[in-house]
Amino acid sequence: MRGRAQSSLEYLFMIAAVLVVVLIVLRAITGITTPYTVILTLSPDGLTSQSDDQGSFKVEAWLEDNGDGTYKVNYRIWAIKKTLDRANVELVCFGPLKNVAGLSPITHEGPLSPVNYWGNYWTPVPRDAFPCQLQATVWKKGIG
Repeated sequence: MRGRAQSSLEYLFMIAAVLVVVLIVLRAITGITTPYTVILTLSPDGLTSQSDDQGSFKVEAWLEDNGDGTYKVNYRIWAIKKTLDRANVELVCFGPLKNVAGLSPITHEGPLSPVNYWGNYWTPVPRDAFPCQLQATVWKKGIG
């Protein structure tokens, strides 16, 4: 009789240990931050606004004419369904860049909860610097 009771108790401990391991794995998976990169191309000759909707987040970029041959490049990164942890945004232009403010990457730190956004801009970007790409790397928690 003692053997059966001891076996049952051992099985209960094994089941409890498996449940603890499963909970630890689930917690680790939901805490993982995953990077996503979005590239939007802008040009005053046609592509003056672009957006990329990933479902759980969205990146928008658009140009505003300064009226002097230069443009303001604006962007927004929206948290739609998931919290965003951070984002790095960079403006890469294929023409010469002179006197453009803030060309180093822009970093946003989270958490950014839905529905909200980060935004910023670069100015003045001369017309001959285009086309330009807005390259955004966004980290969000969880998978999917």
